[in-house]
Amino acid sequence: MGSMQHQKRRFRGAIGAILISSVFSGLWAQPKLVVQVVVDQMRAEYLIRFNEQFARDGGFRILLDSGFNYANTHYNFIPTYTGPGHASISTGTTPKYHGIVANDWLDGRSNYEMYCAEDTTVTPVGTVESSSKRSPKNLRALTFSDGIKLHTNNQGKSFGVSVKDRGAIFPGGHFADGAYWLDGGMHFVTSSYYTDELPGYVDKYNSKENAMVLMKRGWKLEMATRKYTNSLEDENPYEPKYNEGSSSFPYNLEAMVQSKGLSMLKNTPIGNELVLEMAELILNEEDLGQDEYTDFLGVSFSSPDYAGHTWGVRSREVHDMYLKLDAQLGQFIRTLDKKVGKGNYILYLTADHGASENPNHLADGGYGVRNYANADVVTQLNDRIVNELDVQVNMENAVAKIINHHIYLNDWAKPYTLEIAKITEQMDPFVHVYTADEIRRPGSEALASKLHEGYQSRFGGDLIFQLQPNSIFYGPYGSTHGSGYTYDTHVPFLMMGFGVEAGTSFQKVHITDVVDRVAERSGLPYAPNSFVE
Repeated sequence: MGSMQHQKRRFRGAIGAILISSVFSGLWAQPKLVVQVVVDQMRAEYLIRFNEQFARDGGFRILLDSGFNYANTHYNFIPTYTGPGHASISTGTTPKYHGIVANDWLDGRSNYEMYCAEDTTVTPVGTVESSSKRSPKNLRALTFSDGIKLHTNNQGKSFGVSVKDRGAIFPGGHFADGAYWLDGGMHFVTSSYYTDELPGYVDKYNSKENAMVLMKRGWKLEMATRKYTNSLEDENPYEPKYNEGSSSFPYNLEAMVQSKGLSMLKNTPIGNELVLEMAELILNEEDLGQDEYTDFLGVSFSSPDYAGHTWGVRSREVHDMYLKLDAQLGQFIRTLDKKVGKGNYILYLTADHGASENPNHLADGGYGVRNYANADVVTQLNDRIVNELDVQVNMENAVAKIINHHIYLNDWAKPYTLEIAKITEQMDPFVHVYTADEIRRPGSEALASKLHEGYQSRFGGDLIFQLQPNSIFYGPYGSTHGSGYTYDTHVPFLMMGFGVEAGTSFQKVHITDVVDRVAERSGLPYAPNSFVE
C-alpha cells in the first residue's frame, strides 16, 4: 500500500494520451517495456579498450553487435557528477532547468548544504538509517518515465533500482511506483514517498542476506592474469592496500569487510549482482511488460563508480569489474527476452559521467599534473588574497569554502569578487575562473556556456572555475570526475530492441538527447520538458 502522503502526490485522474507515436505494422505501437541502464562512471573508451574481451553472449557484445551505437555522446554541461548525470539523462534537460546541480550543494539562501535526493519530510522504509530520507523532491523537471506514466494514463508502471539512492530515484521520476537502493547493511530499502512498507518480495529478498553469501566467494579475476594487459600491474602505488595489506587479486572480501565495513562490498562486483537480482525480481513480481501499457524500469549500476574512485580507471579492479558486468548484462538481456520477448522492449545504456586518470600515475610518466587537497587550496588561496588584495584585512578569510568547483566568499570579500577571480586564475591548478555574473550571461564562450547549463544562482558560488586537465581535488589513489574535459564528458550510448536497427553514428549527441532518441525509435512521447533542436 502506498502512503497517504504519496497517494496525494501520485498522478490520478483521466489525462489524455499524448499522440506522438510511430506507425509500426500499420498500427500505433510502443514497446511493452522501456529499460534505462546507467553505468556509473563509465568512460566511452572502455568499449574500445575492453572490446576484444567482451564475451560473445555478454551484454556489451550484444548491444554493440545487434544494437545502435551513438559513439560520440557527450555531456553538454558541467559538473559531471552522479546526481546531475542521472537527472539529465532522465529528463532530457540540463541542471540549469531540472535543479540537480551537483550531488550536494550549498543553498545560498539558507547556507544549508543540501544532498540532491534529500527529503526530510519522508521516513526511511526497510531501514533505520536517516540517510534513506530520500525522494525526487529536489528534481524540478519531469522525467521520460513520468512522460510514459502520463502517456498511459497511469496504467504503465515505473520503477528504479540502484546501489545509490539517487541512481534509483531520478530515473524512476516523480510518479514512480517504487525505487529501491542499498543501505549500509546491503539491504534494499526505500522511503515513505513510495510506500509505508517494503513489498513482501523485497523483504523476503533482504532476509536471504545475499551480499553475505556472495562475500564468502571472494573476488577472483574473470580471466587469466596474463590477459589483463590493458590495465596496470596488479600491485601498484596508485591503489589503496585494502586486501590484507595489498591491492592484488584474489580479494579476501570477508577480511576487507571486517576491516572496512560491510558497505565496502559496494566497491565490488557484488553491488552490480545485487542490483541485477533486484531488477529481475521487480520485472517478475510486478509483471513488467505483460500488458498493452508501456512500463519503465531504470537500472543503475553504481559499483563501477565506487571501484573507479577507489582503484582508478587503469586498475585491474575496474577492468575486471567491466568483464563481470558484461556477463551480468548478458544475463539480464536473456531474462528480458524470456520474460517480455525479443522486440517487445527497448533497452538503452549510457553513463552519468566518465572519470579522470590518476594524476600520480600520469606524473610518474612525465606529465606534470598532481592531485590537490581541497583544504590546502583554500588555505593557499586565502594567503594569496591577503598578500595581493589592496585592502586592509582585519577579519575572517576571504574564501569560506570550495564546493563543486564553486568558490564561496565571505561577505566582506564579495565587493572584491572580480579581483579575487584574477588572483585565483594565476594559481595552480586553476585554468579559468569566472564570476557568477559571467556564468549567468556566458555569451558564446564554450566553457562558460557549459558551466551556465549546470548552474542555478540560488545554489551557486561567487566564483566558478575549471581546473587544469587531469588535475583533481582528490586523494593519491583512484580517480574522480566533475570537469568538462572529454575524459569526463564522453560516455557510451547504446540502444537495442523495439524499433532499433543495428548501426553506428559518429555524429555528436548530447546527453540531454538520449531519451529523445529513444522516444523516436520507440514511438513514445519525448520527455515532457526536453529540448529538441
